[in-house]
Amino acid sequence: MKHPLAGKAIVFYISAWAVVIAAHAVLLYYHYQLPLSISLADAIVSNAFLAGIGLSYWYVVQYVSPESQGISGVIFSHVLGAAISALLVVYGASAVLSGFFSGDENYQILVDVSFIWRIIINAFFLALIIMVYYLLRYNNNLRLKEQEELQLQGMLRHSELEMLKFQINPHFIFNSLNSVSSLTITDPDKARDMVIKLSDFLRSSLGTQSPEKHSLKDELAQMQLYLDIERVRFGDRLTSVHEIDPACLGMALPNMILQPIYENAIKYGIYEQLEGVEIKTTCKCEDGNLKISVSNNYDSEGAPQKGKGIGLKNVRNRLELTYGTMGLMTIEKEKTIFTVHLLIPQSPEK
Repeated sequence: MKHPLAGKAIVFYISAWAVVIAAHAVLLYYHYQLPLSISLADAIVSNAFLAGIGLSYWYVVQYVSPESQGISGVIFSHVLGAAISALLVVYGASAVLSGFFSGDENYQILVDVSFIWRIIINAFFLALIIMVYYLLRYNNNLRLKEQEELQLQGMLRHSELEMLKFQINPHFIFNSLNSVSSLTITDPDKARDMVIKLSDFLRSSLGTQSPEKHSLKDELAQMQLYLDIERVRFGDRLTSVHEIDPACLGMALPNMILQPIYENAIKYGIYEQLEGVEIKTTCKCEDGNLKISVSNNYDSEGAPQKGKGIGLKNVRNRLELTYGTMGLMTIEKEKTIFTVHLLIPQSPEK
């Protein structure tokens, strides 16, 4: 840590000592009836020496630490150092001033009488300076620890988000490859078409350079690729409807946040009923934020599909980690319609 009085802070330090010098001179002039020249000289020389030692004492504070010497050792070191420094200041100032004003008997008497008091007062000022230095040092260390904690929290948050993304990627790829494997037997042309679409989707969505957030327009384009892949397998049984407010297309949201919702809709829509499933996506701008609703029809009387429940839990966790707010995903389940609502906060433009 650099000297805390470097830069503009030195102005406040000098100003404080200017006040001390003025008070010192006034006391000598009015109370002890010394000439103005002697009063000013005594105040300036004595306190200038002390101010200089006070500046240099920062390096002593940096060297003497509780970690190496303990609290009692630090207190003893500073008390001894302040006393010796105060003694040196008084001796030095007295030697200089006595040489200039040796002919003034009243001043010489005052110097002798006030010698002990000068040491005590100077030691007190040094003690104040040392305390201020420790407060500044503690504040700086606290700020550094807060910055380190924020960095660690950011790294942890990033790691958790990456972990959630890695949970989606193998899960989605595994399901898609199973579909390709089935189609290679029943319909090789569809299998080839699905592989091409899957390649395009993975390149744009799951690449190492894919951003954590992108625009709604990009997300919908990715999801269109995903639905095209699933339509290769399910054909007319899978349809989609989009109601998108054009004003929302530039709004930001986490990359691939809709894919688990669509996958969930297909899983519980197509697999649980003989009829097809319609996935309806609605995007609106509300109070400057993005609101997305994805709904699908399902058979409430069908046998429920078993799974690990990764998809929607993953979406909820990603939203909480990304925005630091709970309750951004809500689920509405009616008799034949299942709807997932997302509220995506938007950062104010700078």
